[in-house]
Order: sequence, then C-alpha cells, then structure tokens
Amino acid sequence: MVNLTSLSTELDWLLRILVAALCGTAIGYERATQRKSAGIRTHMVVAVASALFMLVSKYGFFDLLSLHDISLDPSRIAAQIVTGISFIGAGTILVRREQISGLTTAAGVWATAAIGMAVGAGMYVIGIVSTVFLFIKHCKRNGRSRSDQTSGRNKMRCKTNILP
Repeated sequence: MVNLTSLSTELDWLLRILVAALCGTAIGYERATQRKSAGIRTHMVVAVASALFMLVSKYGFFDLLSLHDISLDPSRIAAQIVTGISFIGAGTILVRREQISGLTTAAGVWATAAIGMAVGAGMYVIGIVSTVFLFIKHCKRNGRSRSDQTSGRNKMRCKTNILP
C-alpha cells in the first residue's frame, strides 16, 4: 500500500523538524557558552530526533489505523522517547566524593526532547516558549548570567528581563 501525502503536509512536517532544530540549537548554544559537554550538536540532534519520532508516532501509522483487523497504539513511540532520553541522561550524571555533576545537562537534554516532541506534534508555541525559558534560565534581574558573576571566565550576557 503506497501512502502518498500532499506537498503541503510534507512541508508542514519539514517546518516542524526545522523549528525543533532551531529550538535545540538555541538550548545547546546556552549550554555551550557554559562550557558543558552537551552543547549545540547534542541538543539539536535530540530535538530533531524527538520531533521526527513524534511525526512518525502521530502520522506514520495512519494508513494502518484505517484497517479493521489491526489494533495498535502509535502513542507508544512517543512514550518511549521519554524512556530513551532518560537512559541517556542517566549516563551524564556523575557522583564523585559527594559532588554531583551533569544533572543540569541531563535535565537539559530531557527538556530538549520534550520540546522536540511538542514541535513534532505541531505545538509550536509551547515548544518555542519553552525554548525561550530554558535559554534564559540563568539570567538574573540585572541581566548577568550566574556563571558570569561567580567564575569570571564566561562572559555571556543575557539581555532579556522576562524572568524576575
């Protein structure tokens, strides 16, 4: 059975992948400026892959759902994204001498997957707004990042005053 989709549908799906890539890149940029191991490429790949999984989950089995003899739950693919990303995130968390590192990186990758899922499902606004919130999470009221105030080595400036 050949499944032909319209050009406008295919373009919509490509837009979703592009928006997910841009959101992942923005989050990855913020993490890269903090000199974290999971940077632009990692977050972009997670967002794009999550969006792609959501598209497959939402539309990939549409032709099979119309058959009467087949019963399946395509949302299971989306549920497995959370499990898979959680497994990857667990590998980034390290405990050394009662010091925990990698927790924010793991949470960032997990959140990036959720953003990719939202964009893949066509929920652009919450995906983009969530990206903005994650991008500016280190901003203080005076416009300086937390690492800029403490370490002095990272000079990234946040010029938004969205968060109090």
